[in-house]
Amino acid sequence: MRRLVSLVLALALVLSVMPILAAQAEGEVQTEPARFVIRSNSNKENKLENQKIHDMIEELSGIKFEVIVVPENNWNERVNVMLAGGEEFDCINLTANGGVWAEYAANGFLQPITEEMLDTYLPHVKAMIPEEAWVPCKDASGNIWALPRHETFTAGRVPSIRTDWLEQLGMEMPTSLEALEAYFEGVKNNDMNGNGDPSDEYGYIPYFKSLFNGPLHVYYLGTQGGCDSVDRFLDEDGAVKPWYMHKNAWALVSKGAEWYQKGYINQDYITMTNETANDMGAADRIGMCSGWYNMGLQGTERLVAANPDSKCAWAAIPNFTDAPGGIAAWGGNPIYMAEVSLSSTSKNYQWALKLIDWIFADPANYMLATYGIEGDHYVLTEDGKYFTQPEGATDRYMLEYQLLEWYDYSKYPQPLITKENSTWRAYTAYEMRNQIDAGITAIPPFDYYVPYDLTGTDAEFLTDDAQTLIDEAVEKALVGELDEAGWNAAVQTAWETDGKIRSAVWTEQYHAFVGE
Repeated sequence: MRRLVSLVLALALVLSVMPILAAQAEGEVQTEPARFVIRSNSNKENKLENQKIHDMIEELSGIKFEVIVVPENNWNERVNVMLAGGEEFDCINLTANGGVWAEYAANGFLQPITEEMLDTYLPHVKAMIPEEAWVPCKDASGNIWALPRHETFTAGRVPSIRTDWLEQLGMEMPTSLEALEAYFEGVKNNDMNGNGDPSDEYGYIPYFKSLFNGPLHVYYLGTQGGCDSVDRFLDEDGAVKPWYMHKNAWALVSKGAEWYQKGYINQDYITMTNETANDMGAADRIGMCSGWYNMGLQGTERLVAANPDSKCAWAAIPNFTDAPGGIAAWGGNPIYMAEVSLSSTSKNYQWALKLIDWIFADPANYMLATYGIEGDHYVLTEDGKYFTQPEGATDRYMLEYQLLEWYDYSKYPQPLITKENSTWRAYTAYEMRNQIDAGITAIPPFDYYVPYDLTGTDAEFLTDDAQTLIDEAVEKALVGELDEAGWNAAVQTAWETDGKIRSAVWTEQYHAFVGE
């Protein structure tokens, strides 16, 4: 496998930090605040008491720090400008980019996290991380390029459905594509919300443009993906190929087009925003969602708030048993993913690493950084194993200074969620998670941990022309302007000009990584 960065570069980076480590170990005084680049999530950066928690953390840890919040919707553009411009900061949270560090490392934007750094500045973090969690954080030479995230719920891409509408139509929970389409047809032809207009409901709203990269993708291709230039599958011949080369790719695209043209999906799908979808949910117009398991709750919680007698109810959809590839699963995430990397522009990174370690040195520190002040933002149960959050607590503080997401309920208290102490939305999401954990399978991408690197390969300077061609073909198929012959022609052109070159590189690196 081609290395993500040359061995010479990696050794040079390691050697360059050795004098800094020695100086830091002698008790260097902090002169600049540690700077963290993090993603915006659930508007956490605008909570009312973030500064109060920030000041408490600084006082207790003795470390000055600041965070630079980057909105998720322009993460790549903003971060790429910061990196290319050499902006100085210490740590960057990669979760908004799927935990992918390879391209950043290959372009010299990151520096490796050495064993000496772990021993000197991150002893508590090192002690809590099992060996398997480092897999997504290392290159083929064993260099560590990130600290890993740990997640307890990895099945977030399971689609969900309105069970009250199923009951209203006299239908059971669908376990096949045919049964789901019967539900869509029922929603289309009946006035489900009772407003006298049988045409304003939609059977399915794919959040995050997940019509082609949501449940249909796993159903037809047998792997989670996104129908983009880095969406791959492992073919029967052992080659890693772009998704559009899969034998069922047209079946995937044409099925999505069929649903769109039949009106099962909002006709503004191509330009629809999540905010628009939430408004439709609040107007009682959505029968199924994909993109994230609880997306349907965001709009319909307004529906329930406006009408306490509403029967609105959601549940996760079980795995279908009729998938063409024989894989009964939905999309999921791996338990561990690379999350926090060290910037190559960092000159005093020890303070950032020390602060991360301080958070995990004591459960009280973790709870402060993650949930806020005990008694104000969270209340522990008598046995200390669970906690509740007073009304409005998450409006004042929520997760802003967690910095490294490591959820471990065997070590830290977990939320206590009951119908009595929770909102409708929180309790319904909790019930859905329990349902999913009890028997629904979700799979991550087959090659999630493979750190592909095009640097120095035949694919390094490829443009996105082929992907643009495929994107246009998908949109034309959606509105009925492209048939199977036209699709096959577009696929062949994309493969000849781009796909087979990428495939050769991916295949070599994939098999080298898995040891084949």
